[in-house]
Amino acid sequence: MPEENTRSRRSDGTPEGLGVPEDVATWLRRVLHASEGVASCLLADIGPDGEFAELWTFLTNQRLLVLSPNGQEDEADLVFEMPLEDVKSAHIQDYVGSSALIVEGPDRAHELARFSLGSHHEASDLCHYLNAVVEQREEGKAFEEVEPPVTRRPEHRCSQCGRALSRWSEVCSNCIDRRRLLVRLFSYVLPYKWLALLGLGLTLTMTGVSLVPPYLTKVLIDGVIPHSNLRLLWMIVIVLIGVHAGSALLMVFRTYLMQWIGNKVLFDMRVQLYDHLQMLRLRFYTQRQTGRIMSRVTSDLQRLQYFISEGFQEMLVNVVTMFLIAGILVFLNPLLFLLTLAPVPIIAVSTYIFGHRIHLLYHRLWRRYAGLNAILTDTIPGIRVVKSFAQEERESRRFGRHSADLFDQEMQAVRLYSGFFPLVQFLTTLGSILIFSVGGYMAVAGATTPGILVAFTGYLWRFYEPIRYFGRMSHQLQHCVTSAERVFQILDSDPEPLHVPGVELEPMRGEVEFRDVRFSYEPGKYALDGVSFHVQPGEMIGLVGPSGAGKSTLVHLIARFYDVDEGAILIDGHDIQDLALRHYREKIGVVLQEPYLFHGSVWSNIAYARPDASADEMIAAAKAANAHEFIVNLPDGYDTVIGERGQTLSGGERQRISIARAVLRDPNILILDEATASVDTETEAMIQAALERLVQNRTTFAIAHRLSTLRKAGRLIVLERGHLVEMGTHDELVDTGGLYGRLCRLQSELSKMRAW
Repeated sequence: MPEENTRSRRSDGTPEGLGVPEDVATWLRRVLHASEGVASCLLADIGPDGEFAELWTFLTNQRLLVLSPNGQEDEADLVFEMPLEDVKSAHIQDYVGSSALIVEGPDRAHELARFSLGSHHEASDLCHYLNAVVEQREEGKAFEEVEPPVTRRPEHRCSQCGRALSRWSEVCSNCIDRRRLLVRLFSYVLPYKWLALLGLGLTLTMTGVSLVPPYLTKVLIDGVIPHSNLRLLWMIVIVLIGVHAGSALLMVFRTYLMQWIGNKVLFDMRVQLYDHLQMLRLRFYTQRQTGRIMSRVTSDLQRLQYFISEGFQEMLVNVVTMFLIAGILVFLNPLLFLLTLAPVPIIAVSTYIFGHRIHLLYHRLWRRYAGLNAILTDTIPGIRVVKSFAQEERESRRFGRHSADLFDQEMQAVRLYSGFFPLVQFLTTLGSILIFSVGGYMAVAGATTPGILVAFTGYLWRFYEPIRYFGRMSHQLQHCVTSAERVFQILDSDPEPLHVPGVELEPMRGEVEFRDVRFSYEPGKYALDGVSFHVQPGEMIGLVGPSGAGKSTLVHLIARFYDVDEGAILIDGHDIQDLALRHYREKIGVVLQEPYLFHGSVWSNIAYARPDASADEMIAAAKAANAHEFIVNLPDGYDTVIGERGQTLSGGERQRISIARAVLRDPNILILDEATASVDTETEAMIQAALERLVQNRTTFAIAHRLSTLRKAGRLIVLERGHLVEMGTHDELVDTGGLYGRLCRLQSELSKMRAW
């Protein structure tokens, strides 16, 4: 293979850069020929029986291969192979909830792989590549002359095991190293390491001080009572008072210090998480409900804060206490200490099993907690819709069902730890009974003194307390690890390249070109497919087409809310991905189909586009959007505080404030996504008059379902099912009698019916 195609394989032919785990590469090395190199691959997650399975399909420069693990370590079976010269064609067959890669051979068709939607892109790439190989072969060209697939999506596979993942994860939950999670969590404590070390020193001091009283009990029994030593008694009393007073003072200072550290770490993580959420790509938010994201910023961070300030310190205290007491017990009586350890192995094994099971349960619990938050964030802002359709009882039932599901999961966890903790308690009690029996016999036989036995039993309960706590420690640790996974998944999500240096266009002319652009929100379903056009600076373009044709998607790509899957978008001759994103977006004005206003004054909502704008510029923008007149008639004019999302204003008023916000930006490229959809006919006429002034010397993309609003557009782009089907002026498209002409006739007939 030539150099440009060897980028996907190592020197031994195994894949590189395709998201293939090392064990799969090991399987592949055993079946590849000496001169064979891998060009593309597909991990199918559904087996021939319809159950979840693992099948790897590889396209090499010689043949098609399908490997399946056979259950043996580092081994797999070659379940299918076909020479490339026997391949006639390939296509994707869609089923309900799954799809299959079908390859046509010399005698019949073969189903190579069955897969879920998560693998659809990879399968489409492999299918496209394979058909290109067949087409080039018929033209007499070699395999090496075929361009490899453009779209590779290894980020949708776990980097360690290859399992399918959500778009915002890199490692599946089974492969996450929990120790590294904890190390990463405590890295947030490093800025306060000296305070944390002071807290650790106080903790160790308190632990040591708390071990004094049982030993003083031994002195009391063996030294004071037999010899009636009152002087020693008063010394013991004074020491006990000092010990408890000192312990209380240390507790006050340590508690304040550790709570300060915990809350400061929580503050740092909360700010970092929110900052990162602001930087994430829009695709992240389209795939996640608001309530689920909020649960990570609130409840998950709160659990981490508790673990850092309380849970970890409690763990440390118990571990230190256990080792210190173990030393004291060995000093008091080595034989009794060995008997003390009798229940420990059983407790350790049961704790490990409990920790594994409770971790899985907590994952399910957190998802259900997040689901409840999602319902709340859906229904509370949409309470008007709920009441408009009298669906209060339905929403209550839905919340009740989710709450009942959460209750069931919580009770599974309760059943697990309600059986575990009594088991640990029973085992430690048996250990103490054993010590009472053997120790009592030794005291009667004179092998030890009563004071040593009393002190030993006093320390024994202190020794077993940390052991019993290990179960609760595992419980708390799994709480922490699960929450840390969820928080770090967000922090590890790929942000927008907002601060990445790039080309800054000064001035920006507004020339826009689409070159064979393909884009999809979901695997296998292209919202735009092969769209190409060229827009001159200052030109007004109308976007027309049925609902779901791709109009909003097109303008979202221009604003770079999303990045294209294939092809390129050029701005003034530069690839949009090479531009400095922040600088580029400062040159764009966007009026969305659903105007969004923040809780605050009218003034602050308009000024959101340019907080440093002068009062004259603000009022001029409002007048340009024909919003000034209704604003000054509000109770407090521009200082009137509108409700959440502008609910105190009408739809037309919200839209005009949104337009004023875009006007204030003074953009080079203006995007109007159904800008007049929420206004009446009179208001629409006012806005259209303002827009005629506004679009001068600006490249404008306007979407409107009412085609009459686009008559003055320089050109119209007609989209249907993601394809550009027509382009031209209004008169040209009407004369051709295509889709645009049919839409115009339909709207004209509807207008006549309404008038009649």
